[in-house]
Amino acid sequence: MMRGPGRREVGHGNLAMRSLRVMMPGSDYAYTVRVVSDILESNGSSSMATVCAGSLALMDAGVPLPKHVSGIAMGLISRSSDGKWAVLSDILGDEDHLGDMDFKVTGTRDGICGVQMDIKVDGLSMDVMRAALSQARQGRLHILDAMYNTIDAARPEPKPHAPRMEKLTIDREFIGAVIGPGGKVIQEIQRETGTNINIEEVGQHGEVSIFATQKENLDKAVAWIKGIVSQPEVGEEYDSVVKSVMPYGAFVEFLPGKQGLLHISEVSWKRLETMDGVLSEGDKVKVKLVGTDPKTGKFKLSRKVLMPKPEGYVERPEREERGDRGDRGDRRDRGGDRGDRRGGGDRGDRRDRGDRGDRGDRGDRGPRPSQQFGQNEGPEQGPVFDEQ
Repeated sequence: MMRGPGRREVGHGNLAMRSLRVMMPGSDYAYTVRVVSDILESNGSSSMATVCAGSLALMDAGVPLPKHVSGIAMGLISRSSDGKWAVLSDILGDEDHLGDMDFKVTGTRDGICGVQMDIKVDGLSMDVMRAALSQARQGRLHILDAMYNTIDAARPEPKPHAPRMEKLTIDREFIGAVIGPGGKVIQEIQRETGTNINIEEVGQHGEVSIFATQKENLDKAVAWIKGIVSQPEVGEEYDSVVKSVMPYGAFVEFLPGKQGLLHISEVSWKRLETMDGVLSEGDKVKVKLVGTDPKTGKFKLSRKVLMPKPEGYVERPEREERGDRGDRGDRRDRGGDRGDRRGGGDRGDRRDRGDRGDRGDRGDRGPRPSQQFGQNEGPEQGPVFDEQ
């Protein structure tokens, strides 16, 4: 006959939850955790079995519990006629039914996480309580040793069949960059990585929840988003992808949405005359951010600084600054009379050049251009002369 949980199951489950909750990760843990304990048969404390098995299961599932939690049930047999009593450890069903106390204690090696007590007598002396707590500690430590021998720490990753989830906290100013215009960026991330991403604004921050079925897809989406919100730092190395190749170098994307110029002089220690055959679009290349342009803010990248220098390589000397050349003075006062640029020196009066002799019959030289065409006549392209 199937039925819902009764008062006993609810009470035992509440004790196990209180005991394990103190070791659970905080609100930054992305998963919702549910522990199911199916007790098929028992001759002891099923609630303490749930605490021990729950701690082992959580660590095995990859939930980052810092310590194991175990529990043990203590009993009491007392005789009122002479006041004698005995504390029992890990009581059985009959001892629980016929005894005077059911005292459950859970905790780690460092302390107690939870307690619960049922008694059938009017009260307990301090001597009984001291003995019960002391025996409970010894039994708890004995059980913890066996648990740590089985699994001593939480697994670093969830089980392969478990859904993957990670939560990132980003500054509020980057929420728009992750979403993109009309959701273009976040839709591209989901499409390319096969993940589901949800962004919520909480106060001055944004919470980005990423869900995936495979770890590789989750890591890819996380790296993508971190690249969008991260600020490039000079001196850091990045894995980049060549986006375009120019005669003077290649533009590479070293972070999502961030590109820089890899100049031809920074590709290799060898002097390159052309980029042909050196890099192609889509090539992956490791670069180092060596600086930014102070005027434009553009990124300067280098590949050769990550490569060993060739033996015998000599650095080219830096070009010396020409400095201030000073006042060069008036160009008309550069050293005396330079004379007429057309002939140099004083050419004198043209009427005093002496007798030029008989220059002979020079023939009819024809009309001058101004005589051949009037001032406002003739073609616009200027005078035309007859060929001889």
